[in-house]
Amino acid sequence: MSGDYAMTTHRFRPGWLTVSGVLLLTTISMGAPSIAAASGFTSKNAAQIVSTAVKNSAAASSFLVDGTVDQPGSDITVDLSVSASGMSEGTISINGGSFRVIEIDGVGYFNADSKFWTKYGNAAAAQLLAGKWVYGPMSSSPFSTFKQFLTPRKVIGSFFGTTHGPFKKGGISTVDGQQVIAITSSGSGALYVATTDEHFVVMVQATKGTSNGTISFTHYDHPVRPTKPAGGINLEQLEKQGG
Repeated sequence: MSGDYAMTTHRFRPGWLTVSGVLLLTTISMGAPSIAAASGFTSKNAAQIVSTAVKNSAAASSFLVDGTVDQPGSDITVDLSVSASGMSEGTISINGGSFRVIEIDGVGYFNADSKFWTKYGNAAAAQLLAGKWVYGPMSSSPFSTFKQFLTPRKVIGSFFGTTHGPFKKGGISTVDGQQVIAITSSGSGALYVATTDEHFVVMVQATKGTSNGTISFTHYDHPVRPTKPAGGINLEQLEKQGG
């Protein structure tokens, strides 16, 4: 399961943006733009703007990531609220099969539909586990695989860990009411960075060949408070029983 998922997400490489984790799009509520602050930041060169945005976003305590990537053989949709506090949750859909994952204080909770279990497990797993919560330590498989998209630093590292220029500055615009500057590279899409406040990454639009995606990072530094699922199947005990 984890190998197929990693291979699927690894294929989405829109030029200088490498996506080996997952994706995003909503609204960010921020104060009125400061023209002076925006002017100072946007006067930097494109590489400096990218570096600042990646660094600041990785250091955020939390954010919401959601959006869709369409590419041959693997369409992915995500809606994730991730935090650095060990409290994260969200839903991922791959080619119509979906699963929900929650992390609470070092314990991972996983709930997938029948289509997902059938494709990435087998028919027996689908019959036993579809629609049910399974849980176990985040340090164990398969929960450790999810860690790459459940903390801000790892998510940003997955998206931007191997970014390469040359970068080019685009125009100033707004995304969901937030003033942003566009940064492009190799004609493969655009990165939109907030011109004020913390200069976070706001949105990525990627277009390369037959791969297209719109990804948004919003609700920075908002509390993430997932609810522990009721009941559930202890995956470690199930495996010991040969289930």
